[in-house]
Amino acid sequence: MSGLIPLTVRELKKWYRNPVFFFVGLIQPIFWIVLFGSAFDLAKLLGTAGVNSPLSPFYPAPNYITFIIGGILTTTSLFTGMFAGVNIIWDRRLGPMSRFLVSPISRSSIVFSKVLSSTFRILVQAVILIAAALIIPNGLVLRKGFNVFDVFVIVVALVLIAFSFSSLFSIIAIRLRKMETVFGIINLINLPLIFASFALFPKALMASWLGTVAEYNPVSWSSEAIRTVLLYGNLTSSQTHSVLLYLLYLGLLATFLVVLTYILSEKEIRD
Repeated sequence: MSGLIPLTVRELKKWYRNPVFFFVGLIQPIFWIVLFGSAFDLAKLLGTAGVNSPLSPFYPAPNYITFIIGGILTTTSLFTGMFAGVNIIWDRRLGPMSRFLVSPISRSSIVFSKVLSSTFRILVQAVILIAAALIIPNGLVLRKGFNVFDVFVIVVALVLIAFSFSSLFSIIAIRLRKMETVFGIINLINLPLIFASFALFPKALMASWLGTVAEYNPVSWSSEAIRTVLLYGNLTSSQTHSVLLYLLYLGLLATFLVVLTYILSEKEIRD
């Protein structure tokens, strides 16, 4: 894909050269974890003994922030990924798209530069989010057995979910021209993906039918993979199998959406 690297650098420059967009993108994840993560005090909800009990639906999380950090990382990826599609619409409106289409670069590079830049922004936000969660009172608690494999799982899960959502929203934007239509579809997709998942609550607290639906939600796969390594550290063989299975599902989804994005961008993208 010719022109991919220069176009990706262009997208990143647009990000860090816009002070408002840059700092909002960095601070927003902190608001998520500080405000929403602190909204539920498990000790008050379940009692101190209830938090530490294996019967607790949040077990073995010592607090709600530790439980939802995987979900917050994933939903942050969801919101950041949608801008890959939004930026395609902006390029059409402001004129760069017409210049790209007559230049000697592949059309897929135009789209994948936005996917790659979104993925980079998500990883930066994830580092800031985890750091903030570790600092705030009653925040993220890492197990003593937390290791390099656990970090690897977190990074891979975020990269795969970033590619999936960025590609998905790019597919939506390739043929659409109206910003209002794009945002309408994005909102229609975002809310079910978040609330019909295990990002914020365990399956035990959900309606049975909703819990079944959530099992097939990629937001759940990413959230559960990250949550498992954060809550347990050194994983058992069954836990490792579950985590790798979640990553496999995410990998298959990301591969499918990336290939579909490539095909549609080469054939369908236009000024």
